[in-house]
Amino acid sequence: MFLNYYKNKFYINIGIVLLFFAAITIFIIYPALKEISRVNQEITNERIKLEKKLAMGLNMKKIVRDLEEIEEPAKTLDNVFFAKGNELNLISSLETIANKYGLVITINSDFTGQDIGSNIDQVEIQAIITGDYKQILGFMSELEKQEKYFNLKLISFTKNKKADNSNTIVAQLIVNTYFKK
Repeated sequence: MFLNYYKNKFYINIGIVLLFFAAITIFIIYPALKEISRVNQEITNERIKLEKKLAMGLNMKKIVRDLEEIEEPAKTLDNVFFAKGNELNLISSLETIANKYGLVITINSDFTGQDIGSNIDQVEIQAIITGDYKQILGFMSELEKQEKYFNLKLISFTKNKKADNSNTIVAQLIVNTYFKK
């Protein structure tokens, strides 16, 4: 009996200690772990949002840099188009180049453009040039060097039947050029 008394007391003490640890676990440790887990999840979500914002900021800086790099070529691109209403300047420049090489030029175009988008019209110009082959090549080379863009669509050479000089040829050029509205 004496042993039973100590044995029961031992079991009671162990039960009280276990009950105490269970109460601490249920009422203190478990809520603290739950709160720590919730805070950890919030921190993770906030980190992900900040990483996305950082990536967007870096992308925005890259976009601004790219835009700055593109602005200069875009200005150059604007210079390759004729301004609408400057058709006379176009004709004058073609005639000046032809006179420089001693050519006779006839220009046929109604300057009605085909809208190709972005406020740009494509205009087809037909030119008939009379002279010798080297002069015509010089004219075409000079045409390529122009600041404005000319797209040579068709070229055909024929012997000039009207001229007595056998070196004289007639070149028919069909050129597309572009006008900014």
